[in-house]
Amino acid sequence: MPDEKKTCKACTKDFLIIEQEQKFYKKKDLPWPENCPECRQKRRLSLRNERKLYKRKCDKCQKDIISTYPEDSKYTVYCQECFWQYIG
Repeated sequence: MPDEKKTCKACTKDFLIIEQEQKFYKKKDLPWPENCPECRQKRRLSLRNERKLYKRKCDKCQKDIISTYPEDSKYTVYCQECFWQYIG
């Protein structure tokens, strides 16, 4: 499966979808990306809250942490140690 060259719909820069990516997208039954990696990263980062931080407790171990989500948020928030245990 050769690398496929595509043109980013956001910035019109050419980018490659390498063999490993193609296998991943096929395995997960996902469409191939329409934007280059840099534009995809910019989009992901635009959804983050980098300006306001909150003191809260880890939802698993209750350790005090700093988060981008307030205590009354609907999202589950873990400290770094609990997060890595959860995904590990």
